[in-house]
Amino acid sequence: MSAEKISVLLLLAVIGSHAAPNASECDGLTKRLPTKDLNKIFRNWVLVWGVSDHEAVEALMPNVSSSHVEFKPLPDNKTFSYIKRTIFHHNLSSCTTSFINVTVTSNNDTELQTLHAVNIRVEEDGQPVEYNDTGAVDFYEPCSDCLLLVYKCSRFRFVLSYKGSHQDVEQHKAAHDDHKKVAECLGFPKKKPYVYDRVADFCHKKSAPEANPDNHC
Repeated sequence: MSAEKISVLLLLAVIGSHAAPNASECDGLTKRLPTKDLNKIFRNWVLVWGVSDHEAVEALMPNVSSSHVEFKPLPDNKTFSYIKRTIFHHNLSSCTTSFINVTVTSNNDTELQTLHAVNIRVEEDGQPVEYNDTGAVDFYEPCSDCLLLVYKCSRFRFVLSYKGSHQDVEQHKAAHDDHKKVAECLGFPKKKPYVYDRVADFCHKKSAPEANPDNHC
C-alpha cells in the first residue's frame, strides 16, 4: 500500500474518532432524571468535569481549583437546597458559596422537569456578593455514582458532571470522551472544559468531601 493511501486512511480514522455522536448514542447518554428519582441527588458531589457555552465563562472555568455541591430536601417537600462551594486558583484561601433554592413544580412522578432555581444568594468568605439573576436546572443520571446537570441562567449554560467517589484518576480520564459526547448531544459547542485534578483541596465547610480517598463524599 502506498504511503499516500496510508495517510488518507489515517486521516479518515482520526476524523471518525472525533465524529459527532449519532441519535442513538445521544439517547443513551442524555437520560433525564424523572421527578420520582430526585431523591438520588440528595448527597454531596464533587465537580469532575464541566463546560460552558459562553466564551467569557469558558475563559474563567480553568481558574476553578475545586467545586462541590450539596443537595438536600427542605421540609415543604417541594423545594430543595442547592449549595455550591468553589475555590479559585487566584485565591486558594477563599471560598465562594452559592445558596440556591430549587422548586419542584409538579407532583407527576414520571415527568422530566426543568426545575427553577430561585432565591439565589452568593457569598465570598461569608460576605454577600451582588447577584441578580435566576436559573433553571435539568438533571441527568449517566451512571450509578455520578450526576450530570445542565444549569441555565439568562446569558449562558453549563453542563456539569459530578461524582460521589472522585479519587480514581484513571477512571475519570477515561470518562472525558463520554463527557464531551454528552455535551455535544446537549447542543454545547466544543469548548475547553474544566477538569478536576483529583488533588486540589475543597472549601472546608460542613458539606465538603472528606480527605480520606476511601470515603464517598
